[in-house]
Amino acid sequence: MRLSDHLAEGAILVPVTAATRAELFPLLVDALCCAHGLSDRDQILSSVFEREAKMSTAVGQGIAIPHARVESAHGLCAAVAVCPGGLDFPAPDGAPVRLVVLLLSPPSAAGLHVKALAAVGRLGQARVCELLSSRDASEFLDRLRADEDLVGK
Repeated sequence: MRLSDHLAEGAILVPVTAATRAELFPLLVDALCCAHGLSDRDQILSSVFEREAKMSTAVGQGIAIPHARVESAHGLCAAVAVCPGGLDFPAPDGAPVRLVVLLLSPPSAAGLHVKALAAVGRLGQARVCELLSSRDASEFLDRLRADEDLVGK
């Protein structure tokens, strides 16, 4: 599973100055909708907030993976935010979140959705640090692809 195959450059926000999830989620959903041609922004945003209300999507090591499943998704799609100042998410390790990967998929793609969650969760601290040092969206995507190429070999 290559996250980069589901991530458009226009859906990568580097850097983001949002201080809270309430500020960040609308930015991520807007970028996701624009980059992937989705028109039901309000429903997607509501689904993301509903999922987050059930349980924090911070997984530790500075990573959060907010996600939702909506009928309008054409398949798995993603948006990313690099937050150098860190966000206050309830994380298992208490670390501020600096990399946020929003995943969206239709209910029929449950298997792919779980694989994407696992792929992000496996990034590890060294790879996250490298991605966080990206100057722009293009560099972020290049670094992610290079890492995926190495892991795939």
